[in-house]
Parts: sequence; structure tokens; C-alpha cells
Amino acid sequence: MIHPSPEKLRQLTDRWVGQEPRLQRIAESILAGEDWTAHLRGLPLIDEIPPRDGEAYGRDLRGANLRRCLHPAITLIRATERDAALVASVTLEALRNNTPLPDATPFPTDVGSAEEVGLAMRRGDRFLLARLGRSVVGAVRWAVRREFSDLCDGHSYGEISGLAVSPTHRRVGIAATLLASAEWDVAAEGHDFALLRTAVEVGLVPYYEARGYKVRRVRQYTYPEAPTFLDAVLTKRLAVIGEKHAAGSLLTPAGAFPHP
Repeated sequence: MIHPSPEKLRQLTDRWVGQEPRLQRIAESILAGEDWTAHLRGLPLIDEIPPRDGEAYGRDLRGANLRRCLHPAITLIRATERDAALVASVTLEALRNNTPLPDATPFPTDVGSAEEVGLAMRRGDRFLLARLGRSVVGAVRWAVRREFSDLCDGHSYGEISGLAVSPTHRRVGIAATLLASAEWDVAAEGHDFALLRTAVEVGLVPYYEARGYKVRRVRQYTYPEAPTFLDAVLTKRLAVIGEKHAAGSLLTPAGAFPHP
């Protein structure tokens, strides 16, 4: 058993400062079943851990903040009808886990089947999917609406809904990336406002307020077989992006959004 000194612990932690891209590559190699130790090349103190047979370096992650940094790149794609089942699945999983209860919630979780998601796409609703490596871990939806135009200077707006992240991939920025990308799309199509709604009791109002949204209206809602809850309507004035065709400028050649 080795007991590193306080100075050694500091060295082990400090060597990972600014190494988020390295840890991202390590995460991608782990998911792909590759020798992830190859990405340790040049990292201080790695010669202290002997490598295993067939591996480039010793498996040395001492001092790394794996909770915060061991994640592959977030890739966003524009969902098509072929992705409808993925949208429905990740959204349902997220909604079933929107309280501390595992896979159970008192709030409505009627997100629609894959067929209903596909129908919404044909009506013009847009969906984005977030991927980490090969896994779909999040989704968001937006559509042009007019119901609350009185809160948006009398104009139509982009209503963002269905912001969903798999419970095992939360608190690493996926929701913020999805939300920002949906807002970009809304603004790029010429709309000055984004609007979203959330149950006050879920506790996400401060999250949205921190990202520029303001509560404009609160309504009491009652669904069959669900508790009565407060429905908050929030709006955000968006920056001017450009002409309508600018919406495509977020796409890489592979059809994916880069991580902002």
C-alpha cells in the first residue's frame, strides 16, 4: 500500500489541468474497446505505473476528475423519421426520472410513440438528438407556435419542449448544449423569441432563468390521474443570427453540431 505525500497528491492532480481533450479521447477509446493508455503519452509521472502486456503505458488515471471530464465528445444530429423511436425512448426515460424517484414520477409522461413523433416531424416540428460515442443520451424538440404570441411582442416564436437527458449522463452540459442549439435554430429561422414551459414543482425554473429565460405566466394545471401542478411559461429574447438559410451553418459535413 502506497501513501502519497501531500506534495505528490498535488502533482498528480495538477498534471490533469487543461487535459480535458486527453480525457475525452481516453473515454472514446474505452467505449471502442481500444488501448486507451496510448493517450497518456507525455503525461507526467506515467512511468511510475508499469504497462500491461499489449498496452502502451500503465493504466494511470491518478488525480484525474473522471466525474467531470471522462466523457466522449457531445455530438448533436438533426433527427429524421428514422430516429423517431430513439427520440421517444430517450424522452420517456428522462421524464420518468424527473424527480428523485427512480423510474417513477407523479407527473405526466405521455411523450408519444415513435409513430406520433414521426407525425410531428411531418407537421414541421424539429428534433435534435445528442450522442456520446455510439449512445443516444438526449433530445430536444422545437416548433413554431402562436398560442403565447402576446408574450412575444405579438409574433410567432419557437417553442422548445421535450428537453431530455438520460439520467446516467446528467450534469455534464448535455442539456445546455441541446438548449443552446435549439435556440440557435429558432433564431436562425427569423424568430425573436424562444418559449418553453415547465412544471414549477420539478425545480428547473432557476436553471432556465440562469440561461436568460424569464417567467412570464404561471398557470394551474390538472391532468387525469396526475397531481395538480403549476405550469410556468418562460420566454427569452434571442440574438439575431442572420437570414433563414443560416440555420444550416451549424452543421458539420457529417450533419452533426459541434460542441459549443
